[in-house]
Amino acid sequence: MTYDGIYKLIASAESSGPEMFWEYDGQFFMLFYDRFMYTPFMDIPDIAFMYMEINNWQGMSVRCGVWQYYESGSFQTGKFERVLSYLRTNHEEEMASVYACGIHDYANEKYQENYDYPEEWFDETDKIDKWISVHEQSIYQWMYDLIMNHKSDLLNLGET
Repeated sequence: MTYDGIYKLIASAESSGPEMFWEYDGQFFMLFYDRFMYTPFMDIPDIAFMYMEINNWQGMSVRCGVWQYYESGSFQTGKFERVLSYLRTNHEEEMASVYACGIHDYANEKYQENYDYPEEWFDETDKIDKWISVHEQSIYQWMYDLIMNHKSDLLNLGET
């Protein structure tokens, strides 16, 4: 996406406000995804990494249950820790606490044959799914704020 395209996307999202941010959510996600799809996650800038992770976390919860987010991410050592560190560093204690509840050893070899995860893991992710559902608007607000607080970083991603 060009610098002008990113500028217009930010301006449109900003003028619509956080209440309507869901209309622009996918466009920001694709901007980051297209730019960083082949980049190791530790090398992705914080704004893009966090946006995509929280977006995936929320999206998986809505589509199929958040446990699948944790299961698929568990094979990337350090990924969850990076999310937690960012949330805590930025004083998002409630979200960090909820996010941390779903982190388990899904990648452990003892589960790879039959995927027989402990029932308490599913109980915890059910609670996370409920929290995400109740806090949907505040999650969009969080993503909106992330974008608005890092406009210059986004504009730097623009192609000339």
